[in-house]
Amino acid sequence: MDGTPAGDRPMLQLKAPAKLNLFLHVTGQRTDGYHLLQSLFVPINWCDEIEIRSTHDGTIQRRSDHPWSSEDDICIKAAKQLRAVAVSRGLMGPSVGCDIFIHKSIPHGAGLGGGSSDAASCLKGLLDLWQINMSHRELAEIGLGLGADVPFFLRSGPALVTGIGETQQRLVPAAKHFVVAVPHVEIATARIFQSTSLERNNPALNYNAIQAELAQPVWTLGRNDLCKVAFELFPELRIDFDLLVQAARQQGLPAQAVKMSGSGSALFCSCASEAQARELVNWLASPAAGGERFRGLRAVQAYL
Repeated sequence: MDGTPAGDRPMLQLKAPAKLNLFLHVTGQRTDGYHLLQSLFVPINWCDEIEIRSTHDGTIQRRSDHPWSSEDDICIKAAKQLRAVAVSRGLMGPSVGCDIFIHKSIPHGAGLGGGSSDAASCLKGLLDLWQINMSHRELAEIGLGLGADVPFFLRSGPALVTGIGETQQRLVPAAKHFVVAVPHVEIATARIFQSTSLERNNPALNYNAIQAELAQPVWTLGRNDLCKVAFELFPELRIDFDLLVQAARQQGLPAQAVKMSGSGSALFCSCASEAQARELVNWLASPAAGGERFRGLRAVQAYL
């Protein structure tokens, strides 16, 4: 480790928000295997917290304990990739490094984009900490190489995301209150996309329909094309989904307000108000709904 006392080294504290996919359509697959998507991403106020301290011994290390190895950590990969690009362009010296502390709150394997958001926050933070002069487009190219969701988190606010994640158009829905329920299931995204059951050439939503839905306080448009595979692989997830639909109907909400985010396992319900969302959470946490059925359950709001 850098011999400089930790308190004397430059340090950043960052928040990395989760996201919801208000819909997710798989519209094709490229010859290189990447899937083409159409999705409305909305960041929410469920965040991981990240601390980054600059070092000058050339090391990039994770200083927090997690079940996955440091070598496989997307934040470490992001920092190393950014440094490699910056050094190759003469923007910084190879002896610069960092210590990364990741305080996880967003559930792992839930389709909420926690890892991608952490990586994006690290990229943006290190750009400042290391004082690298790099454009957003260049940073997004690095981010896309780490994961399809990373470029979204490099910006702020909701967006219609197409292609393999590289094309974004800012769209702000009126729907901003949600209940997120994360079952006791962790799902690897690759497993969903590798399934032979996945339908890969679904129609995209009409843009005019999306524009019209933006004004609605409760989002009901579209579907998640990954649901079918997720429910086949994890039948208990379908049970949790149906429970959330039942709870939504008790609040006077349509079944279409309930969806799965990303590749799962997080389920969510669009609500008309914060009060309605909190009532829904209280019922889902009650003995009538099975008590501690979810490993994560909270009312959230969109970051607009």
